[in-house]
Amino acid sequence: MGNTVSRLRALAGSQANAARALGLTERQLSRISTGESPVPEYIEAIVELLEALPPKDWPQRWRK
Repeated sequence: MGNTVSRLRALAGSQANAARALGLTERQLSRISTGESPVPEYIEAIVELLEALPPKDWPQRWRK
């Protein structure tokens, strides 16, 4: 399945967009990306949900 944060960046268009949509700072998301902090389960769930839905059905905060 690949790295969760990499998948999230691909979905959101950038790490900054992903952090903003999740209500995190870019630094917080960077720590998760580098393994300094664990990946919260809710982030994995969001990635899985977005990957399963067509982009037209995504909540507005995730649209590029």
